[in-house]
Amino acid sequence: MKEAELLEKDKINRRTDSILIYERAVKWIMNNTVNSEAVICHTDNRKGYPEVTGYFIPTLVKWGYRDLAAAFARWLCRIQKEDGSWYDAEDKAPYVFDTGQIVKGLLAIREICPEADDHIKKGCDWILSNVQDFGRLVTPSTEAWGTGKRACSELIHLYCLSPLIEAADVYSRPAYKEAATQILNYYKNNFYEEITNFKMLSHFQTYVLEALLDLGEREIVKAAMEKMAALQGENGALPAYHDVHWVCSVGMFQLALVWFRLGDVEHGNKAFSYACKLQNESGGWYGSYPTEKNEENNDYFPTSEISWAVKYFLDALYCKNQAEFQRMAPCFLDTIARTDGRYQAVRREILSLKGEGGLKVLDVGCGKGRYLKNLLADEPDNSYFAVDLSEKVMEYIVSERIRQRQGSLTCIPYMDQFFDITYTCEALEHAVDVKSAVREMARVTKKGGKIVIVDKNKSLLGSMEIKEWEQWFDEEELKNIMGTFCSEVKTENRIICEKSTIEGLFIVWTGTVK
Repeated sequence: MKEAELLEKDKINRRTDSILIYERAVKWIMNNTVNSEAVICHTDNRKGYPEVTGYFIPTLVKWGYRDLAAAFARWLCRIQKEDGSWYDAEDKAPYVFDTGQIVKGLLAIREICPEADDHIKKGCDWILSNVQDFGRLVTPSTEAWGTGKRACSELIHLYCLSPLIEAADVYSRPAYKEAATQILNYYKNNFYEEITNFKMLSHFQTYVLEALLDLGEREIVKAAMEKMAALQGENGALPAYHDVHWVCSVGMFQLALVWFRLGDVEHGNKAFSYACKLQNESGGWYGSYPTEKNEENNDYFPTSEISWAVKYFLDALYCKNQAEFQRMAPCFLDTIARTDGRYQAVRREILSLKGEGGLKVLDVGCGKGRYLKNLLADEPDNSYFAVDLSEKVMEYIVSERIRQRQGSLTCIPYMDQFFDITYTCEALEHAVDVKSAVREMARVTKKGGKIVIVDKNKSLLGSMEIKEWEQWFDEEELKNIMGTFCSEVKTENRIICEKSTIEGLFIVWTGTVK
């Protein structure tokens, strides 16, 4: 086999391995969910863990697992204490941090589970009952925080403030926002050095940094992450504490996530790739791992797989995709010829549904809206909607007649059965979770409506350079996936497109939603 062919085969194998990392992680969640309603604490404590179950909800929604997220929410509503708090995994004591994370999760699912509203307000009220006059936020118990210099810090309570602010807007309760502002100012004014210098476990430190990003405090976070970058090894690893060599797996994913959110793709990718390589065969991660320079024992859950590591892997992957698309925004094409077979296929399916009145048409993964611009001119009676992971990319769509929302193929921000036709062109290849994406497209499309997918032919892998996490599709495999949600699926594989010399590169899949 020629050297070039070997290199391409290696790229394909690495890409397959990347997708497998995701698939194994999702399988780990399913295998470690108790009674289909709560994720375990860790593999040596298989009780449902309220805190992590709570902040898993936004993650599950982003990746299209809405039913599981709703089941988590219903369990959390059921176990909330009368005073509004939530307890630890052992049901021993209430914690402000845990309650804040559960409130965050319930806010992400309240449109699906409106019964969560009262529980959210009770949780917020209980959190505020623990605020001291000058803004310090304390918790009734710190038993689970450890002792000594390795103990957890109350700075993590900053991670509870963004849900308070969101709840203030949702329920018109300004007191929540006023309290959050007071708490933020207290910790900024009194703990700046602790925030910007690496003293805590990397997992706790990045709770604080992500919290500050949520609150718009980018400059403080950038200052802290510059110091983190100085500690990052060439292999991407960062120490669990400033004075050790071993790594904290979840801290690595959180650091990657913060870098991605800051737009620092280089440092983020190095940290993310290193942490991905630590994945166990089960799909989970131990809390910590030794490195080749390790001279001391890694003591953060060294032999237990922790549920929150999987959550932050998924969050980091989502932010990685978003950051990379934000960076690539200027490179995306903004026009497509009307004679292009891909555009003609989409327009033809729209015309097949055309009756009295206009249709609601969604382009998900719309990029700069090149299909939408043509459709708006050619079929002006319809209502057009755009969804993309990157808000920066959608800035190129200037028409007020094209309604835009940030979202993804696995998390389309519209209600069930809203559109007459939903299509995606060369975006499913970046979705990672293909079945979840197809399920989400079918969810937002009316029964009898259509979903259209235009993407690349798996049999031609190797004919052009592609990204590590990108997938191309087998005609029959994708047809079968769509068949789960569609009563009829047809394919077209003789698509002639502009600027492509590769024959048979594109396939069009069209399904009629059940």
